[in-house]
Amino acid sequence: MRALTVGDALCRCEHVVRVNADERPLRNRQTVTIYAVFAPRPEGDNGGPQQAALAVPLRGHFLGLVTKRDIAHFPQRIFADLLDPNALPPLNPDTPLDGVYGADDIAHGFELPLPVVAANGEFIGVITRSSVLEALLTRERLLLEETRRLNELLEEDRAQLSAWSSRLAELHEASRTLLGLLVHTTLRTDLLQAGIDALAKLLQARYGAIGILERGELTQFVYCGVTPTEAERIGRLPEGRGLLGVVVQEDQSLRLDDLTQDPRSAGFPPHHPAMTALLAVPISNLGNVYGRIYLCDKLGGAAFTAEDELLAQSFAHSLSMVLDNAREIEETQNVVRRLDFMAHFDSLTGLPNRELFADRLQQIIAEHTRYKRYVAILFLDIDNFKVVNDALGHPAGDELLIAATERIRHVIRESDTIARFGGDEFTVMLADLEEPSYAAAVAQKILNAMTPPFLLGDEHEMYVSISIGIAVYPTDGGAIEPLLKNADTAMYYAKSQGKNNYQFFAEDMNVEAQQRLEMERHLRNALQRQEMTLHYQPQLDLLSGETVGVEALLRWSSPVLGQVTPARFIPIAEETGLIIPIGAWVLRTACQQARVWRDMGLPHLRMAVNLSVRQFRHAELKETVLEALQENGLPADALELEITESMMMQGTECTMSILRELKAIGIRISVDDFGTGYSSLSYLKRFPIDTLKIDQSFVRDIASDPDDAAIVSAIIAMAASLKLNTIAEGVETEQQADFLRRHECRYVQGYFFGMPQPAEQITCLLGGKKQSMPAPPCLRV
Repeated sequence: MRALTVGDALCRCEHVVRVNADERPLRNRQTVTIYAVFAPRPEGDNGGPQQAALAVPLRGHFLGLVTKRDIAHFPQRIFADLLDPNALPPLNPDTPLDGVYGADDIAHGFELPLPVVAANGEFIGVITRSSVLEALLTRERLLLEETRRLNELLEEDRAQLSAWSSRLAELHEASRTLLGLLVHTTLRTDLLQAGIDALAKLLQARYGAIGILERGELTQFVYCGVTPTEAERIGRLPEGRGLLGVVVQEDQSLRLDDLTQDPRSAGFPPHHPAMTALLAVPISNLGNVYGRIYLCDKLGGAAFTAEDELLAQSFAHSLSMVLDNAREIEETQNVVRRLDFMAHFDSLTGLPNRELFADRLQQIIAEHTRYKRYVAILFLDIDNFKVVNDALGHPAGDELLIAATERIRHVIRESDTIARFGGDEFTVMLADLEEPSYAAAVAQKILNAMTPPFLLGDEHEMYVSISIGIAVYPTDGGAIEPLLKNADTAMYYAKSQGKNNYQFFAEDMNVEAQQRLEMERHLRNALQRQEMTLHYQPQLDLLSGETVGVEALLRWSSPVLGQVTPARFIPIAEETGLIIPIGAWVLRTACQQARVWRDMGLPHLRMAVNLSVRQFRHAELKETVLEALQENGLPADALELEITESMMMQGTECTMSILRELKAIGIRISVDDFGTGYSSLSYLKRFPIDTLKIDQSFVRDIASDPDDAAIVSAIIAMAASLKLNTIAEGVETEQQADFLRRHECRYVQGYFFGMPQPAEQITCLLGGKKQSMPAPPCLRV
């Protein structure tokens, strides 16, 4: 036989439509898959007798091909705009087909469909993978028919075997040629469909199907011989419980003249056309079964032959090698995608990471430099995030980060970029701003979004705030690093201003940032250098005038920085984690001093010690408290631990658990700064607390401000109804003391009765039996 040429593999004419370049696709063309696009001829030019002889007249100069896939991407464009400018040149119909789909051409990016144009420029048609495959399989069918004819003509066994061997070699060569065409092609449904269509035609089967399996599940299924309407009526796909299951499970072919007579047959689904003859082969390679091919009922009622089975097996083997290659490519692509994601995105939140954010910021800066627009960088840090990890565990912390990410996403534009920098730090890039002040509105939206409580683990309700620093391009920096550094500086300034707010960058913040770093450096060695001391402020009973307790207050005297107030160094200790060893030292020292006073025979006083947020949530709090008591032989009821109201309301269930553990030891619990948080009567009733400390902001003006007086009176009455003690803080005048006495506030502390003093001066006070009003000179301010 002569070698196949491009002209032998032309696609059927019903799949190719010739159109003018300025036309638009028609939506009702359901069967058309390829459009040949021509430039319109000038008016009056009929193209001559050659054009008139064509079934469909030429429409000017041939320009190229457009497929349904091209139209799907841009359905409103004219055909001229859908042409691929990088398309391969047309083929000559006399070109040998082997020269077109050979391995060398494929390696250089050969793709189908391709146009076929004669030497004189006349458009002949189109070749596609399906048409090439059909031509190859048709050639194989002709080879098989030739083999049958030779077998009938040759009576001698040796002649028959020789002829069959020759044809079989050609068949295997065709199979390798098919593999050469497909080996560089990823597996797609249209490829499988073309394969089963061609195979069914070659073997003259009425029905056929290819099923691809993944971990035993049918993932792809293509069929021929059944219309879409009939397939919908059939419903479910073959489940592989009968003969098809045998093919897959035992990796063997089946050729049956009547499948209904085989005891292994479980039948096909209801409403499937009746079938008798079956040829089924596994798609397998080196023991890996990827699926099955089956064909049913040859046209004319003939049975499937051994030659049919051999051809189907050859096709299935080629397909298995394509699947091997396709899955290897897919696995490689998946690995590349995973590595790319890991390199540029945060695995927990799915947000861009620092590197990708910097890259996008660089692009935005370059663009906005030309258009004179502003870009704002928001540096976000969740306040007291470490408390969540310490109290509820890292899974709860991760849950909070994901939930916070979603809230931030909902209040920024799609064009804005949010990234996770690590830990509890996020950045937001606001591009194309007309005024820098617009960034403030976005920052406020983010703060508002954090106001509702977060529900973690379906049981822990957590109130979370966020601090935001803002730097603006180009006023606060002309490059990535200065902008990020200045936004970070502004964020720390926001934290120093009480957290839960936003601050724009200012130059003097750099000075404050340097001072903060210097303070942190000295703070790390303060305990070892014995720079920390405790002062004690007395707490008095208004009715008896006796000192009933003292509050231990931390003081830091640095030889370099001088006297540093707790308001300055406690937030730094919280953020760095230094508050844990410092807090443990305060507990031990306060208990040791209480033991000293008891050994001196002085009144047994309650020692009140403040707990920081991070210290309260620390997993070893209970052990630290017990060690401090046991080391000094101090009874538990001699120690009173103070937590703030806002601290108490963070993660109420967790707070409840911690307080109950402390109360089980015998520790007394007081709520500091009461009136400034969000507690409710229901929580106060449930929490195992002993004392409410009325915040000094309400006490300061009770003698002159009716609102403050009403608030203090209400707190005292409420505490009495709940059988809780009250201590008024910040009492500085006799008028304040008189008001509190009249309203039956039992306990007080403040400068009017005694300022915080070292242990030696408090010992002087405790030596007396009672304290008169006002306080003795040694304790007066």
